[in-house]
Amino acid sequence: MIRSSHTVFAVCKRRVIQTENFIIAVRCVTPMFLTLCVGLLLRRAHIVPDEAFHHLSTISFRSLLPCVLFYNVYSADLSAAIQPKLLLFLLLWVLVWFLVNYAAYTVSVPDPRRRGAYIQSAFRSNIAVIGVSLAQSMLSQEGLAALAFAISVVVPLYNVLAVITLETCRGGAMDPGKTLRGIVRNPLIIGCFLGVVFLFSGLRLPSPVEQTVRNLGSAGSVTTLLALGASFELSGVAQNRKAIIHCTLHRLLTAPLLGLAAAILLGFRGDALGIVLVCLAAPTASTAYPMALACDSDHQLTAQLVVITSLLCTFTLFCWIFFLKQFGLL
Repeated sequence: MIRSSHTVFAVCKRRVIQTENFIIAVRCVTPMFLTLCVGLLLRRAHIVPDEAFHHLSTISFRSLLPCVLFYNVYSADLSAAIQPKLLLFLLLWVLVWFLVNYAAYTVSVPDPRRRGAYIQSAFRSNIAVIGVSLAQSMLSQEGLAALAFAISVVVPLYNVLAVITLETCRGGAMDPGKTLRGIVRNPLIIGCFLGVVFLFSGLRLPSPVEQTVRNLGSAGSVTTLLALGASFELSGVAQNRKAIIHCTLHRLLTAPLLGLAAAILLGFRGDALGIVLVCLAAPTASTAYPMALACDSDHQLTAQLVVITSLLCTFTLFCWIFFLKQFGLL
């Protein structure tokens, strides 16, 4: 009888854990999903001209999203954030994964504009939007501080590699000088660089200015998602079906599977492994779309990949969290 009671208790406990993890994933992804849907509905309702969404994306890329990245770095807590081993692992993983995919898709995808969408989707995850939301329900305060600093290091690298990718995948011969200028002048990289300067120098913005930057950053996340949702075309999905299936599986399953396996073998557990999960299992970065649009890449395919991976990551993130918790790793 006692053994039976223990069995019932264990089953109930597992069901509670499963429910909690599912709720965490849904809470993190639902706001983004609904914002994308609003953008889609706004375009279908013809409330504003279609061209307005392209302008909105450009405004977000050049002025609002840099505020997001600046504030994420600027507001990080150095005392609890610096974990050299974790940062080194993330940087090496991003670089190695980028090089592997750049080489593979250079051979397998002949169209340079389309190749840029494949490569961006493979290595660039949405840690600045989805990752932070997920982490707030999954990590401790110390883990959140470590994630903030990881974002300040990984996101600039993402953007540098994205600029290299898109500049070299425009379709013409690579111009090193032009590529370097594109990197230096990229608004997202400028925002990250200024955040690092303020963080390490100890400079603080006046309170009203700091609040303004924070508000602009919040607006940037929303406007990017609205423009992204409006850009979604069902007709293009059928045309890009094979590419979407391949890139979605690559982004949400292959990348986190290999990255998490490496992290576990290296001894990462708890919050550190949670940060790795957030960085590797998030959907394709929403900022990939405005960058693709600005750099004459295949922005339609990029938008479809961002939207679809964002919708499906609810299920995949739940699976990863549940799996890691069941084995006592998270």
